[in-house]
Amino acid sequence: MAEVSIQKNGALKFDFVAPQLYEVLCGIREAAETPDPRVEARFFPEPSEGDDSLAEDWKAFVQPDLHEGFQSARETVAADLRGAKERKTGHFTFTIPKAHIDAWLSALNQARLALAEAHGFGDAEMSRGPRDQSDPRETALFRLMVYGLLQERLVATLD
Repeated sequence: MAEVSIQKNGALKFDFVAPQLYEVLCGIREAAETPDPRVEARFFPEPSEGDDSLAEDWKAFVQPDLHEGFQSARETVAADLRGAKERKTGHFTFTIPKAHIDAWLSALNQARLALAEAHGFGDAEMSRGPRDQSDPRETALFRLMVYGLLQERLVATLD
């Protein structure tokens, strides 16, 4: 898959990342920014049913900051991936600075939630591996699982 090492400054260095894996990682932003209204509702649920003033305040004062925070996290991930270097072998090397780990966790979580919601993945599908890589839904499940593994790796480095 790739070699991951923790640098002295706490950054994570990913080396020998296969081109296919790099492409999947570059899809984090796209997955998280899907225009599907179900995803939007999942990211920004109404705070309370029946209380219109609370819902209006939520949309006016809280939701814009959430949008901004989510967007900032996705931009950080995209910038880190744009900084990747391609080796002569076709593999990639990139670094996630320690200060960017929270942004990566946020963007990965957004992408996973968006993929799960947009494709209607249930518990049964989430507990099995993808089967047919020619099926776009199964490809989405594969991406969701890769993002989950990366989240686990990032969380482990925080411990």
